[in-house]
This record gives sequence, structure tokens and C-alpha cells, in this order.
Amino acid sequence: MVYRIKVIIIGEAGVGKTSLVKKFVSGRFTSDYRVSIGANLFVKDLILDSDIDVSIQIWDIAGQEKWVKMRHLYYRGAHGALIVGDLTRGNTFEQLKEFWNPDLKKFCGDIPKILVVNKVDLEPIVSNNDIEKLALNINVKATISTSAKNGQNVEEAFHQIAEAIVTSKL
Repeated sequence: MVYRIKVIIIGEAGVGKTSLVKKFVSGRFTSDYRVSIGANLFVKDLILDSDIDVSIQIWDIAGQEKWVKMRHLYYRGAHGALIVGDLTRGNTFEQLKEFWNPDLKKFCGDIPKILVVNKVDLEPIVSNNDIEKLALNINVKATISTSAKNGQNVEEAFHQIAEAIVTSKL
């Protein structure tokens, strides 16, 4: 049996959502930045630690303000979420607390979610303490530090959210 799951990846524009997804799906990183329009859809099959086959559908949701009215349509049917902040821009974590998490809860209820602290290959301006406080505040299953550039923990982030979704369904 193959579990088919939908994961959305959300956060402010420029936090590296598309780069994380592309690194996970194709193993590539491109440094040229292109704004996502609406949502990008990716699919990848994986085998979890629990020997469960999963087909993961990843919806990379645009972070720009202009997509706010459409966003909830892309959320529909999501089983879990990766909520991404940029370690070099503190306001991206503030926005997770003030906008993204409440928005997610409003349209998806209490689905499993993981806080992704991206760009660990760069000089951080957000403290571990602030990240831990946010994680508690928004009630995530886990916090994981990633770099789409060097690949650090990218596979792990997607495996963790898939595992959390499948475990919550069993």
C-alpha cells in the first residue's frame, strides 16, 4: 500500500521554500531567485523508516502578499506543513507566528507541522532561544535546521513531516 499525502511548504517570500523543494526532489540548488507564482507542485516517492511507501505531493506556496486571497485554495486537503523561516531575517520568524501559523490553522486545523530553520550555511541573526520559543508557541512536531544550498537536513525535513503525517493517520 502506498500512502498519498499532501504537504504544503509555507513562509515569507525569499526564505528558500522553492530551493528546499528543488533540492529534495532533484538534488539541485540554483542561486538565481525566481518568485513563485501562486503555487508550484512537486511529487516524490519515498520509503519511510517504518518501511511505509509514501507518495508525497509538495505544494510550494507563494509567499508574496498578493497571493493572500488565493492561498487557502492551495491549502485544501493538506495533511501536513513545513513552515519555513530564514535564519538571516528575523521578521520571517515573526511572520510565521503572526500570519502563517494562524492562517494555516484557520484553513487546515491542527495538521502536523514542522518548523524549518533555513539558510544555516549563512551568518544567523536569530537566536536558538527565539526559535525554541516560537516552536513552542506555534506547537510544531519538530524543529529542523536546513540549508538548501549544501543540502543539510533537507531530506530529513521531508521525511520527518511524512512520518508525522503517516503516524497521525494510523
